[in-house]
Formats: sequence, structure tokens, C-alpha cells
Amino acid sequence: MAYVTWGPKIELGIDIVDRQHRGLIDLINNLGEAIDDGRTQEQMTVTISALVDYTHTHFRTEETLLERANYDAIDQHKHEHRIFTDQIEIYRDRFVAGSLSVSEPLMHYLSGWLVTHITVSDQAYLPSMLEAGIR
Repeated sequence: MAYVTWGPKIELGIDIVDRQHRGLIDLINNLGEAIDDGRTQEQMTVTISALVDYTHTHFRTEETLLERANYDAIDQHKHEHRIFTDQIEIYRDRFVAGSLSVSEPLMHYLSGWLVTHITVSDQAYLPSMLEAGIR
């Protein structure tokens, strides 16, 4: 089951950001497939860790672009990123410790947060990026 589907609603038109958003979507959907397939804790840990690592990579890339674009709300945007990364790290750590299972509510949180972040917060920086010539 795909939790997030790529489409025009979440496409920004900035090549590297769109590619990385697709990567995040793939990882979230892979985690959903791992749940559906009943994969082992070890396999799930690898998938969750990959999502955490890729999220850090994407946020660093995006924040670098925001700095280049002199985006006036960069601090708020970084704050949103930190809240999300802190949350998924907590989920990962609790899962690895055996005190949390990866479940539908977690998947809805991940997919819902990503789509909302792209369609609201990322859309807000788009004019600054385009004005700075970032495509």
C-alpha cells in the first residue's frame, strides 16, 4: 500500500528538492510495505534508519538552498525540520529498544507530515528560491 503518491500537488519544480522528496516518499512507502509484509525487526530497523538518515540529508540540502535564497522565514523552517527529525529519531530508538512497533498510526504521521510540510511550508519558500534562480 502506498502511503504517499507523487504528483503535481507536491512537486515544487526545484530539481534536487523534488528528487529528494521522491526519495523520502519511497522510503516511507518502503516502510509501509515492510509492515504489510511482516518483515523482521532487523529489516524494519534498517528501513527506519535509512529514512532517518535520508531525512537529515534532505533537510541539510534544503536548508543550504534556503540560505542561498536568503529566505526570511528560514529559522521557522529549520525549527519544523528539527521537530520532525527529533520525532522520527524517537520512534526509531523506541522501535530498536523493542518498546514500539511500527504501525499504521506512525505511517499516517510520517506521510501526513511530509505532504503537509511540502504543500504548506515548502510552497512558502518557493518564490524566494525562484527569485534567487534556484530551480
